[in-house]
Amino acid sequence: MSWKQQPAVVSAPPSEDAVRIRTRSGIAAVLFLPALFIAKVLLLATDKGGRCFVDDIACAPFPDTAFGALLVAVVLALVAAMAAPVRVARGALRAQLLLEAAGVLVVLAYP
Repeated sequence: MSWKQQPAVVSAPPSEDAVRIRTRSGIAAVLFLPALFIAKVLLLATDKGGRCFVDDIACAPFPDTAFGALLVAVVLALVAAMAAPVRVARGALRAQLLLEAAGVLVVLAYP
């Protein structure tokens, strides 16, 4: 009985589009938390935001569940943009950017 070595399978390098999409998705994910922080600081610098923070008068409660679901959707879009084929990753990057913008708007809407 003889044993034949199988040739090593080498996958093709990722296309330039895939690298560009993954890079932009990673940059957007890294900048998402600072964007949330800056949005909250800017909101607290307003008159209404400051009053809500200090006095807690007439402030709408922050939608924790909706924001948590939004964060989960952002992470899923990030994973899809990083791991999916280029056609799907392009749409996942768009979804990630839209969801991150929605997250910043939610933070801005509730002082």
